[in-house]
Amino acid sequence: MAAELDKFCRQNSLGSDVEFELNLVLEELFTNAIRHGGCEGMSEAAQIRLRSDPDGVSVEFADRGAAFDPLQAAEPDLETDLAHRQAGGLGIHLVRQIMQDLEYRRAGGWNRLTMRRASQLKEQGKGYPL
Repeated sequence: MAAELDKFCRQNSLGSDVEFELNLVLEELFTNAIRHGGCEGMSEAAQIRLRSDPDGVSVEFADRGAAFDPLQAAEPDLETDLAHRQAGGLGIHLVRQIMQDLEYRRAGGWNRLTMRRASQLKEQGKGYPL
C-alpha cells in the first residue's frame, strides 16, 4: 500500500507531508478493518481509490468488514492523564484531524468512507492532539 501511495504522490507532484498523512490515515483504516472489522485472512478485503485535483486528494477507503461508521465513534477523552485514559479511539480521531469532508455509507456489503485531504493545511503548523 505504501509503495502504491508513494507512486501516486510522485505522479501527482504531491509533497511528502501529503504522502505521510495519507499513509497514516490509510494504514489506520486498513488496520482497523483487519483487527476489528473481521477482515483478517479475507482476500480482497479492502479497496482504496485516490484522485488528485488542484484542491487536494479525494480518497475512498472501502472494506468488506462488519458494518462500522467511524463518524459515529465517540470522541476520545484528550483531557484525562494518558495513564488513566481508556484505550482506543485515537486512530479514528487522527483520521478526523487530517481529513476533511468525511462521509460514510454501507453499500453491497462494503463500508465506504470518502474523504479529502486539502493540498494546503488550513492552519500551517497545526498539530494533531492525542
